[in-house]
Amino acid sequence: MRPERGDVVRSTDPFKLGTDRQRPWLIINTDAHPFDDEQFIALAVTTKQYDPSVPLSDGVWEAGGVPRTSFVSPWAIHSPRVEDFDGWQGRVTDDYVERAVEALRIYL
Repeated sequence: MRPERGDVVRSTDPFKLGTDRQRPWLIINTDAHPFDDEQFIALAVTTKQYDPSVPLSDGVWEAGGVPRTSFVSPWAIHSPRVEDFDGWQGRVTDDYVERAVEALRIYL
């Protein structure tokens, strides 16, 4: 699987402990990433809402989705490799990706 910007994929969460370490991730990098076919920049998708979270409402999904009300945590950044992906969950709109990336910028 080679995800693209806007895809939501399942991968290991390096911030979780224990055996159930999977979580969905929103891919946000562009093809300008120097290793864009091997490594990615992603933001965590979670069911926990915080003030700076970006809601994943039904209207932002172009395909697929998540089974519970979820949010992107723009401060939770991961750089998974292509071999780390366990599945594709869906794709969100370009406008949504831009909102999530803009929310990330305040932390950089």
